[in-house]
Amino acid sequence: MVIHLLAVVVLGLMCGSELNVAVFAHPALNRQSLEVHIPVRSYFALLFGRVMPFWMAGSTLLNLILLLRFEHLTPPAWRLAAMACAIQIGAVLFSVAGPVPINNRVKTWTMQSLPVDWKAQEHRWDLYHWLRTCGLIVAFAMLVISMASR
Repeated sequence: MVIHLLAVVVLGLMCGSELNVAVFAHPALNRQSLEVHIPVRSYFALLFGRVMPFWMAGSTLLNLILLLRFEHLTPPAWRLAAMACAIQIGAVLFSVAGPVPINNRVKTWTMQSLPVDWKAQEHRWDLYHWLRTCGLIVAFAMLVISMASR
């Protein structure tokens, strides 16, 4: 039960963080002057680029541990946790293929090194981020329901 609760809390906090970036942080940042926008966006890319791999992997690992027999999940709870875990694994793979390469470029941006297509890259990252966030929210809901159906 403790691992299940921990998995829900860690994934829930990550979903909240991801939703904050998508709904509040980046839209507010997009309304700032370029002199503010670029250094802050670059800093966030650097900060989250350091934190999120551990957060996403740790959350996925907690969910994976739930699928082991010693957690004593009922069959419906196990299926929901397994689907949530599959979505999380998909989100990790999607991140490595989609937003992470863009993030790695964004974290190096300065006003002097801004690429010509910087707006398109930001738009693509934001779209990928929304897709990943929606998937993680679905995984979170499944994990919460699996806990309720233990």
